[in-house]
Amino acid sequence: MHTDKELYSLFQKNDIEDKLSASLGKKVKIEEASIQNLKSTKRSSIFQMQLENLSTSFPIIFKIYHSTKYKNEVEINIYGRAYPFLKEFLPEIYLIEKHGSDTWVFMEFVRQIRGQLTFTPKHFDYIIPTLAKLHAHTYEDRFTNEKDALEPWLPQYSSVKMKGEREKFITNTMSFLEQAKKDKQLKDLIKPHYKALKSIYSKGPDFFPELIQSGSAITHGDLHMQNICSKDVSRNEPWEIQFIDWESAKFSPVWFDMIVLVEILLAFRKDWQDNADEIRTHAVEVYTNEMKKHGITFKTNPMDLYKMAYLQRTLEKGLHTQFRRYFENRGGELLPYHLEKIATWGSELGIYK
Repeated sequence: MHTDKELYSLFQKNDIEDKLSASLGKKVKIEEASIQNLKSTKRSSIFQMQLENLSTSFPIIFKIYHSTKYKNEVEINIYGRAYPFLKEFLPEIYLIEKHGSDTWVFMEFVRQIRGQLTFTPKHFDYIIPTLAKLHAHTYEDRFTNEKDALEPWLPQYSSVKMKGEREKFITNTMSFLEQAKKDKQLKDLIKPHYKALKSIYSKGPDFFPELIQSGSAITHGDLHMQNICSKDVSRNEPWEIQFIDWESAKFSPVWFDMIVLVEILLAFRKDWQDNADEIRTHAVEVYTNEMKKHGITFKTNPMDLYKMAYLQRTLEKGLHTQFRRYFENRGGELLPYHLEKIATWGSELGIYK
């Protein structure tokens, strides 16, 4: 990891101030003392710093992607190749450069919703319109218009490769299921579901053809509150939203984003669960109505599609994640929630017997 002084020296050596000035259309200078490391992993390093010009100073984000082997290719291409037609959903990108095996991205600083306010279910009304607009923007035939810019780097859910990945996850989940059946703490939780899960998984990895038929678009894939940003959350109307951290983006059924945004948050928010049916029903109605504004309607009942998306995501990856976390002593607190929903919604939709 670079020190602040080393970074500033690299910026000078590579004429970054001049390039940022050209991009922004005004002369700017990096305040060396303002360089602050926010996060560093094997995958990337994120810094915040101030740019100053004659009249003001303002923050920007500088992100170093450490080669493409740590799932970086998709996000780099979202900010680069896909930027011209996705820019209204992204922070402004000021500069992208390749430096050896690393990629440098300088972008607008945008504030995460998390931390700006106490999030309540009514706030879904202010986020979902932008999500629907994102999906509508590249929905089915509309995606084809941008296909040349998106292939081959954007994963496609229906591809042979991604289907193979789902099969691999399911095989690993089945192994975890056998372990859980013998685990002192888990065996009583697993026992009522064991036979049904074995039966369901034998028919995988794709459990609901209706999901694919309902339509795909570019989906973010990880829509929790840390990845949803807005400059102003004070108004009681749809916010101007910027999405960040696009490493899980893909061309996939649109309902998967709604599951992460709404249902996974519901699972964690025990204080919301008494009103869970009302919250998810309203969120699905808002999304369906917003998609309709963009000329998109769903043949299958939208609430059924929502439940199918949750079950598909949970069976292909959610259970695997919770089992792994449990066996690594890192939690697994959503296991009971997942199993209960697989049983109730799975029975309702005919896969849990």
